Amino acid sequence: MAGAMKRQEQVARAGPRDVIARVQKAWGESPFYQARLKGPAPDRLLFQPADPFTPDKEFAHSFARGRLAFGDALLDCEGELGRIWDLVEPDGPMNAFVQEFSWLRHLEALGEDGQTIARTLMKAWLDRYEKWSSEAWNPYFVSERLVQLCAHAPLLLARADALWRSRVLASMARQTRHLAHTAHRAETGFDRLMTALGLCVAGYCLPGCEGPAERGLEMARRELRLQLRADGGHVSRNPSRQLRLSVRLQTVLQGIESRGFQAPGFLRHTVMRASAMTAFFRCADGKLAVFNGGYEDDGRAVLAIHDAIDPESAPTGFARHSGYHKLTTGRALVIADTGDDSGPRRFRSAGSIHFSSGRSRLIVNCGSGGHRAPAWRKALEKRGAHSVLSFDDANAPSFGAISHRRAEDAKGQLLEFERQLLNGQGADGRYVRRLYLAAGGGDLRGEELLEGLAREGLKAAVWRFHLHPSVRASLARDRRSVILLLPNKEGWRFKSNAAALNLEKSAYCGAGGAPVAAEQIVMKAANIAQRGESGAVTARWALRRLDAV
Repeated sequence: MAGAMKRQEQVARAGPRDVIARVQKAWGESPFYQARLKGPAPDRLLFQPADPFTPDKEFAHSFARGRLAFGDALLDCEGELGRIWDLVEPDGPMNAFVQEFSWLRHLEALGEDGQTIARTLMKAWLDRYEKWSSEAWNPYFVSERLVQLCAHAPLLLARADALWRSRVLASMARQTRHLAHTAHRAETGFDRLMTALGLCVAGYCLPGCEGPAERGLEMARRELRLQLRADGGHVSRNPSRQLRLSVRLQTVLQGIESRGFQAPGFLRHTVMRASAMTAFFRCADGKLAVFNGGYEDDGRAVLAIHDAIDPESAPTGFARHSGYHKLTTGRALVIADTGDDSGPRRFRSAGSIHFSSGRSRLIVNCGSGGHRAPAWRKALEKRGAHSVLSFDDANAPSFGAISHRRAEDAKGQLLEFERQLLNGQGADGRYVRRLYLAAGGGDLRGEELLEGLAREGLKAAVWRFHLHPSVRASLARDRRSVILLLPNKEGWRFKSNAAALNLEKSAYCGAGGAPVAAEQIVMKAANIAQRGESGAVTARWALRRLDAV
């Protein structure tokens, strides 16, 4: 009975969406809408954007054999690549990957073999979706697909006959005109922004599509006003999204300049601000710190952004509007998230830290499960997946207002993060995290203050320090310290005033692939002596390089 009621509820919720989908399908396939997509047939590209992301040759070889693994999904075409459009499920990350044509980047690594595969897949796509499809002509998919087609056009067009070139270029022009009418329908704010910028790229690449390009530029202006903060950070506070946005903005600017047009003033200024914010997250290994659903991402793309930054726009140690602090000295780098993490579908990361020494990452956050099953994303959104305070109890206090401040002198840099804890009983507490990075970078100290909590709350309070999978950890016999060995052969010791530390299993999804086994240092408030009648707890810890002790 309960199952039948649940199905009825699902049908009721899906009903309006199905009606809208059917109307859109009827309109898209109608001769009236098809007439709106007619226009000059381009015979070449006027601008070929660069793709700074690194191709994966191993992935390309697997894809060439008809096997595609993406997230938790696995697709096997049994050697017949043209069947991919019949086999892929209509929803999910796998469908998004193939419809966005992101695989073109990887096929570049195969040379002439990649050309043959790309044209086989393109022909199968045109045979199935060339006229119109609600599935394949989703505005965001179209935008990403057009950018990939423009960037990797030689794979499809080099030394091809005139009939094939005409078919491909005509389809790209029709999709660009379609996008000019539908870009505003992209589902999320970030999708709308990237779709508008993708429309700009395609419009400046294809002759006769300058009108759609201007429309995309105007839409991008509006979305940037809503989504880009004063320090250049995107409202998602996601470093990987920041990187993609910066790459796309630079591509639009290059496209405008390559056509001999005058770039609007807002665009050049926005490119500099967004690129500087991307560089803020760059670690010594050339990749990004992992925060708020982002990944380490592609070092080649990060470097391309970093090299394009005007020295006057170089990032500072504090992104005021995005809510990040950065402490650097010697070989050490600390990035702390001090932004507000309240609201739905947010990563509960406020107060979390990243710490690396040279090219070796030591303390990290667990990353994102965006390409995996929903259970992974839910788990990785929680505070327990971040290097910060969490509560192992359903009745734990909720988190309130945030404040932060920093100070520096010749001896080191101090960052203080404070957050209100709401008990729901009128007597609120507070959590204070103080981080001190000594000059030279061989000594990072932390002080964690908890006060105003009930006994049950203190028992459930836990500090987690997630270690990068490359770090080898060994718990001392007295359980008061942990020895850490980094890939660069540095040794570090983690010590605290807790009666006992735990070394537990963790999982790292920050590299963007399958979860990798890792470890975490766990420090419990229950193992730290309380002081005063208020039951306040002050946990102190230190992370010192062994040659600096």
